[in-house]
Amino acid sequence: MPFAKKFRAMMDFPLPGDTVGDFVVESVDVHDEWGAPEGYVYGVQMVLRGPGGKQAVQRALKSLLSKHPTTFSGYGNPYQLWFRKPEIEGLGDQRYAVSVKGAGARIYLEPELARFLDYLADHHLDAPSDPAEREALIENYLEQYRAEIALLVARYHRKLAKSEDGSQ
Repeated sequence: MPFAKKFRAMMDFPLPGDTVGDFVVESVDVHDEWGAPEGYVYGVQMVLRGPGGKQAVQRALKSLLSKHPTTFSGYGNPYQLWFRKPEIEGLGDQRYAVSVKGAGARIYLEPELARFLDYLADHHLDAPSDPAEREALIENYLEQYRAEIALLVARYHRKLAKSEDGSQ
């Protein structure tokens, strides 16, 4: 399972001081919670400041909360990540507390990729017909995908560390 630090990076959470729409992010907390029947759960709390009310907060967060990226656990297993519906509470003085649960569930990419390669072959598009070549192609693709995710997460962790050290 991907832990909260990776969830935060994959969702590209804003850092304190960043803006989301017309709102300035005052604080962000993302933490692991116990697993749920559908997968793994992350608790998220943010405080935003800006004009417009709860509806404006919801609109500002729409692009962040509508993401559904795929990531990989430390063991290399793929997981689909998403958010549930946020709860927004007015704190006064144009400040809003946002609480939302994030979630992640194990997915099975290999069979889907094999199915896609079958589709390509069935429609006479470029896909290897040899099963061993197909398996190697899928594994190479997943290896490259994992490497891209690792770079993305490492980049976000460096950005987060700079923010926490105050050396933006």
